[in-house]
Amino acid sequence: MNKTLLNEVREVKRKISLPVVRKGSRGELVPPKFTDRETNLMMEMLNRRSERHPTPGGHISAPMKMNKNE
Repeated sequence: MNKTLLNEVREVKRKISLPVVRKGSRGELVPPKFTDRETNLMMEMLNRRSERHPTPGGHISAPMKMNKNE
């Protein structure tokens, strides 16, 4: 990998690991701002991870309902 790509990946990981920020009078969560390039890198990283570590059954299942009344 070239040096700029490594730096871009590091920057994406840094932004992802930033703490949760609340702003405004209502305390709304504000996500970090990602550029288009960073968004594309995140998607590529997720695709590669899903190929390396596939989930059993091929998809992520919904969590089981714990309450019997629902």
